[in-house]
Amino acid sequence: MTEVGETSAPTTTGPIDDAHRAQAARLLEHLIVHGPATRSELSSATGLGRGAIAGLTARLLEAGVIRVNPADAPADGRTAPLALTAADHVLVTAMLARDEAIATVATLGGDEIARFVAPLVVPAAPALDQGEPDDATDEAPSPAELLAAALGRALARADRAGHPIADVTVLVDGAVVGQPAVVITDARLGAEPVDLINVLRDATPELDDAEAALPLPVTLQSTASAAADAERAELPGIDDVLYLSGDGAITAAVISGGRPLVGAHGLAATFAHLPVVQGGVRCDCGQSGCLATVAAPEVVLERAGLAEFAAANGRAAALEELVARVADGEDRARWSWLDAALWIGRTLQVVVPTVDPAAVIIGGYWAPLLGDIEASFRANRPTIGGGALRAIPTIAPARLGPDAALVGARRQARERLVADPLLLVG
Repeated sequence: MTEVGETSAPTTTGPIDDAHRAQAARLLEHLIVHGPATRSELSSATGLGRGAIAGLTARLLEAGVIRVNPADAPADGRTAPLALTAADHVLVTAMLARDEAIATVATLGGDEIARFVAPLVVPAAPALDQGEPDDATDEAPSPAELLAAALGRALARADRAGHPIADVTVLVDGAVVGQPAVVITDARLGAEPVDLINVLRDATPELDDAEAALPLPVTLQSTASAAADAERAELPGIDDVLYLSGDGAITAAVISGGRPLVGAHGLAATFAHLPVVQGGVRCDCGQSGCLATVAAPEVVLERAGLAEFAAANGRAAALEELVARVADGEDRARWSWLDAALWIGRTLQVVVPTVDPAAVIIGGYWAPLLGDIEASFRANRPTIGGGALRAIPTIAPARLGPDAALVGARRQARERLVADPLLLVG
């Protein structure tokens, strides 16, 4: 019998139809995150009735997505738990962080197994009497080459450990556009289009081997979009979020109705390249007066007198030093930051009424300084409705730190896999 609020799920075997994919996704999500479970436990955990669980598990068993292991059966004769057949599969995620290229191997549930790091080398300027190096081997590896090195190590680790790879995701600061997807306006890869996946294929033999067995193509995705999804998951009941960060570059993403807002051309939430400064300097993207020209991290560090510090110690250390100097009231650092915060706030005055988020989440080094951003933003807000509009949205610091994008990318990879149960056939 079908219970109130439950759609029917015939117990006969056969393919999972569209009407029951969402139910199957809930069931598989529980098995991925919590491990083997009996049908009764699955019913309690997912809220699905016993009839729905019986029908779904019968079909998933027949398809090879889940399995019964008699060895797991309790001694008291209760039913043996059901387990995901692909429980040993892993997720590989790679990205360029502030000072390093990172690639990780994680379980389907998101638990990190291994991390590989390649520092982003900042080449020192040649002495005046040395001239230009005439040997190509003297050149520092490019960010893409370092990313390929870290990714190759992660893929090799999964192979050595005997873990089939269920998903490979590559995260970038720039916008992801077109088919096949390319990266544009990326602070480290360049403003012009870069077919990063092909670059990684050429530099990473392990990627060719992995791709042949992947259930889905390699995903190229915005770092901010992944981080935004992870941060939104920390806010129960909130489905509309604007996420901002300014560490490796100025990045932003919009979650609308619980889903990433991409736009018709992949350019939604290109916050860094909104031309907000009338008569401003020319940006690498070709426009004049972009937010990036007055608030990008390298601009703020230069104005604060921390460019050499960053070259010697890395950007992460330089941004921490900037925050410390601002907190101590050091004039040059404070002036540099307040000028950036002014333009960030003004840009929010344009974007917030357009996308109407419930919350603005501030990540990276901006998070401890968000009071200055909020002051700039609220300095020119509507006063109608007794000031109700002036008080929204909530502006809050990010909760997950520098790994937010990795957490979000793994979460989104899992969602893609459970959306089509046959992708998880062991």
